[in-house]
Amino acid sequence: MQAVQDTSLQEHLSFEYTSFDRIVLRGYTQGLFVEGSVINLLRNLGYSNHSNGVMRLLTDKLNSHIKKTAEKIDVKIHWWGETEKKTYHSKIDLIQDQYKEELSKKNKKSKVIAIIKAVENVRTFTNRNIKTKKGKTFTKMYSVNKFVSQYYIYIDDEELGLCYLKISSYLPFVSEFYFNGHNYLKKQFDMAGKKYTMKDNSFTKVEDLEMLNNLVKNFKPSIALNRIEHWMGTFFKFDQGQKSTRSKLLKHNWFTYQTEISTNLVFKSAKFANAYFDNILSKHHTIGLPDKLTEIFSLSRQKNNGKTTQNKFKTKAVIKHWLEGNSIKCYNKSGCLLRVETTINKPDLPGLKLKKPAINLMAYFWYGLQSNSRYIETISDIDISILDEEVYRKYQTSFKNEKGVQIPAPDLRKEHQVEFLKALLSSVNRSFGFRNKDLKQMLTENWKTAKIAYELRKLRVRGAVKKIQSSHYYQLTKEGYIWVFYSFFNLNHKLKPLLSGSYNNNDFPGSDQPSIIEGAYSDINKAVSLIMSEFKLVS
Repeated sequence: MQAVQDTSLQEHLSFEYTSFDRIVLRGYTQGLFVEGSVINLLRNLGYSNHSNGVMRLLTDKLNSHIKKTAEKIDVKIHWWGETEKKTYHSKIDLIQDQYKEELSKKNKKSKVIAIIKAVENVRTFTNRNIKTKKGKTFTKMYSVNKFVSQYYIYIDDEELGLCYLKISSYLPFVSEFYFNGHNYLKKQFDMAGKKYTMKDNSFTKVEDLEMLNNLVKNFKPSIALNRIEHWMGTFFKFDQGQKSTRSKLLKHNWFTYQTEISTNLVFKSAKFANAYFDNILSKHHTIGLPDKLTEIFSLSRQKNNGKTTQNKFKTKAVIKHWLEGNSIKCYNKSGCLLRVETTINKPDLPGLKLKKPAINLMAYFWYGLQSNSRYIETISDIDISILDEEVYRKYQTSFKNEKGVQIPAPDLRKEHQVEFLKALLSSVNRSFGFRNKDLKQMLTENWKTAKIAYELRKLRVRGAVKKIQSSHYYQLTKEGYIWVFYSFFNLNHKLKPLLSGSYNNNDFPGSDQPSIIEGAYSDINKAVSLIMSEFKLVS
């Protein structure tokens, strides 16, 4: 699954692959979204009324069955309480910590590892007795949110590897199934006896790359749906005393809830990987513009509420761009591996044409691969040529704002202006945005709040700096970053060498032949001209 088109980048890659990562499917019982459907279900199940007691009876029978099944297969049920929440970041961390030995075994057959019982606030139904004006009473059902027991059943599945099935113990019995594409690939390699090396849930070495790509390309949603059906048939039943049963009326239909598709670039050199990612950090904010995200996500209509954030994965930065419920992120996952990952939470954005039933899961994969490829292509370079002559000129002359106040242009001949722009280019400011007081901490002591505001105003009126929506932070715009980048390039690699060359020429007023220094500056000018031509810079 190749996403990198740049041949120069491919030279530095050991290999690349794209696969599913985190996949969450939600299971819903047909039609149990409104009160009338629940009442009809209870009648069809043979109950004469729909009281809270009747609904509780179903919950008790389900709880009893899960408890009996856990005892039968000798699996412990853990309680997810306050102590566990403080000790572990997530439920799967508890499993990986307390069942390391179990998870390290290469089981050919499926094995339930453990069950975690938690209480969560979910949407369900309740009944109230209502008295009419004539004194008669009747039971009315309401849709409410309340705390309900949830069972997280962790499984080392013979097909999917480590996964979990979540069952809600109260009507409408919404269920959830989680598995990870990397766990699936790992399980298949184990069963085939293929060697591999993993780091942070990524493959860094693979004995058979062709097998990996074929497993990804030929994955069928039915593989997951068949395993879900098997485990639902094991755990989602109701204790009837001697045996447990489940009515056909309580069959679940499965839909995509969250899908992650990751493209992994494994570099030959960790040093190059880190340098390449640092380069991305200095450019990524331009991708967060809504029009660019619309292009990356291939939407038919532009969305204007995109945003960019930067967090940390352990000690590494994570660049994340959001467009409504969907996101794409990039991070240096293990020091030698760059991961670009599309997360689809909302498949109904204009242009996606993705359907929610889980049987369409491979369409999500191909869409995610295309989004990742477009993202990688976008971060490969900055096109400085978009800084045309008209845009460049507005940073060289003063003009009046809407109130008629004359706003001078930034002047890079002044040291304090250079210091200020260097602060704006800080990777922290580019990632998170900045406030006046953030810049003050980065600048020397002679900078006052009013002085910083004055310099910011010069850039804001020209469109180089904008305020981040619904916050007190500012950020360099795409145009602003390119202008600053170009200005420093021009200052350091063109203007200073030429001025220095002009100054040194005065030392040789009577010379008929060019000096060695003059020749050196001539070579510098040629080199700068070549660089400017290659980068399509406007002089």
